[in-house]
Amino acid sequence: MDRAHYGSLVDGARFRGYAVRGRVTGALFFLGFGTLWFWLGLRAVGRGGWSVVAVFVVAGLLLAWAMWVLRLAASLPKGGVSGDDTERMRRMFVAVNIIQWVSALTAVGILVILHMPEYIAPAIAIIVGLHLFPLAESFHYPPHYVTGSLMLVWSLLSLAVEPRAEVAGVAALGTGAILLASAAWSLSQAMRGLRAS
Repeated sequence: MDRAHYGSLVDGARFRGYAVRGRVTGALFFLGFGTLWFWLGLRAVGRGGWSVVAVFVVAGLLLAWAMWVLRLAASLPKGGVSGDDTERMRRMFVAVNIIQWVSALTAVGILVILHMPEYIAPAIAIIVGLHLFPLAESFHYPPHYVTGSLMLVWSLLSLAVEPRAEVAGVAALGTGAILLASAAWSLSQAMRGLRAS
């Protein structure tokens, strides 16, 4: 399946069930990791109580929205992507995530050896942001470029501006906010697909 055909299915009136489910699946990844990042950021800056409750309330609402969209999408057709295309995207997803995890673990190991654990959060956020670029290409989903770019910019700004003692918390909070906002955007795109089908 060529890129133009995929784009017409994702962006046009024939937004198929598989595309809606793909957006929701992506949103669930962003939701889970975004909630984790935000919670870790709150812990790093010494915030708890109602701040944590608010994060989990937002996450719960997004999760309920995702489940609702999936239920509505159950009646939509699943066709539209060939087995070869699905397998190619699956292989790319696996390969990119293996590289991401190996890179993240390597970065953590190096920063621990150098006694610089404060920089672990922005380093991992940079790696996660970078891994979204090949996924954006593979899945033909340009918003991943935006999410990845925002994570890179936020992490680099955190490193450049924040004092060493605060960089981990600030980087984590920003990363969590970006991922949660991206989850909401992906769900809005899934809803668009439902309305267009």
